[in-house]
Parts: sequence; structure tokens; C-alpha cells
Amino acid sequence: MQSRPPTFPTPSTLPTISGTTLSFQRSRDRLGIVCPAMFAGAPFIGEGTVLNLSPDGCLMECERTVIEGTYLTLRLLLPDDARALMIELTAVRWVHAQYFGIEFLRLPVSERSRLDRFLSRHRQ
Repeated sequence: MQSRPPTFPTPSTLPTISGTTLSFQRSRDRLGIVCPAMFAGAPFIGEGTVLNLSPDGCLMECERTVIEGTYLTLRLLLPDDARALMIELTAVRWVHAQYFGIEFLRLPVSERSRLDRFLSRHRQ
């Protein structure tokens, strides 16, 4: 029996609420990437894996249960051999099983520049 690759939630596969289909409009394409991440929110910490990344957010996979609407700090361990990228404030915008979508709300200017450079290099 062949194992099937994991499927990630998309707007068409997310559950509906009161008969209304959830849909998301993305302002930019996301870069498919797999890298570890650490996050913290009151009163917990956790680890997960980033599965795609954009200037505005990311998709994470994690065994820990997170709640939609939670605010977190996030450290991404990008594969560029530099220190962890620190995102001061993020919001969990949706949760589906072990996957959740994060929006970046506040990044220091130096971290924003680093993220933008990283994404530009890897999209070429």
C-alpha cells in the first residue's frame, strides 16, 4: 500500500460555518518551504513546522492545539544559517486539525528586511 503525501488545507477544504464557506484572499504568493519554528503565547510555548511563507504570514503544522484568534511571538529557523527570524506579534487566523494560518502583525524593521530578502532570493 502506497502512502499518500499529506494534504494541506486550502480555502476549498476548510470547514464551513453556518453554511458560509470560508475563503481567503492572498495578496502575494507563498513560498513553499519546510523549516522549524518556535512560538509562544500566554501561558504556553510550542514548536512546529512552517510549510509555506509569505511577507504577511505562514502556514504551520504543529501537534499542539492552538486556538484561532490567539496572539503569538514567533521565531522562524530559516535555512539561511543565520539566527532565528523574530516576529514580535502574530495572530492565528484559522485552525484546521494540526494546521494553522498565521498573520504577521509586527516585525522589527531589520527582521522585515531580512524576511523580504530571503523571500526574494528563494523565489528566483
